[in-house]
Amino acid sequence: MILAWPWFALALVLPLLVRFGLPPLTTGRRGLARLRHEGFPLLLPQAGQSLWRMSVCWCALVLALCRPQWQEEPLTHYQTSRDLILAVDLSDSMRTQDMLDEGEQRDRLGAVKTQIQALIRGREGDRIALVVFADHAYLLSPLTEETEALLTLSRELDFDLVGRTTALGEAIQLARQHAEPGRSTALVLVTDGRNTAGNADPLTEARQAAAAGIRLYALGVGADPGTFADAQSPGSQDPSAELDEPLLQQLAELGHGRYFRARSQADLAAINQAIDSLEPVARPQVLYRPSQELYPWPLALAWLLLMWPARLSWPSRLRRQQQGAAHE
Repeated sequence: MILAWPWFALALVLPLLVRFGLPPLTTGRRGLARLRHEGFPLLLPQAGQSLWRMSVCWCALVLALCRPQWQEEPLTHYQTSRDLILAVDLSDSMRTQDMLDEGEQRDRLGAVKTQIQALIRGREGDRIALVVFADHAYLLSPLTEETEALLTLSRELDFDLVGRTTALGEAIQLARQHAEPGRSTALVLVTDGRNTAGNADPLTEARQAAAAGIRLYALGVGADPGTFADAQSPGSQDPSAELDEPLLQQLAELGHGRYFRARSQADLAAINQAIDSLEPVARPQVLYRPSQELYPWPLALAWLLLMWPARLSWPSRLRRQQQGAAHE
């Protein structure tokens, strides 16, 4: 609740100024000036029980003058909003634990889930779709602004949910089929492998997506050779041997986007920042804030307090008139 005209609250001290602080205006018997008014006796202590009533009445009138308002949530419109399609690889190789997160090893899918959740949270006002692919590509969520629903779906991503291989071409094809023509749309393709499944050619699909106005950002996940030296990933073995970087770079070039390489959780966070700069986030514009006027309530209270003594005096006045008529 707010006061639209808070400066009227200064009127609360007017009764005190009338009683204690007014300068002399008329000359009395001893040459002292006095200001007289029929309502001034109500401000004196001998006014008895009427003093509290008039005080509350005055405060209610001043509160009504201040125009109390109840403000509701602002109505927000997002300008330059865009569509973002996230295509996530769920093939068996995403189990590899070669993503460093503050010194600890994480599996690739766990790191990617953290990245896309941060991306979803940071793009309020944009419409986001979620595509998953392995043996085939599937639409997990159409374009929507329901952030919480997208976050819930992203937490449920798991290995082998849709197979073990990698259908890159089908992922691009499905994203193109569900993009809305005429809207600014970007596809973020996240994978750690090469195209090993599906009937769609990735390069052909990338050209068709670009022709439809979709910008393609390819993100290759996997550590460099020699990053780890243990039994699971010896230094002589390349953990990203299956990553087809030349193909992903071609896809990004055909799609008028960029290719990113993620070797750790920190790289994924930096990629989010780069995507936000390349695809600016929708900026909110507050249209207006609905408000409800509350001044009638204190005004009604003041009216009731002013009328209450008059209503009480009506029965006594009527009785006096009846008694006078009876004596006559």
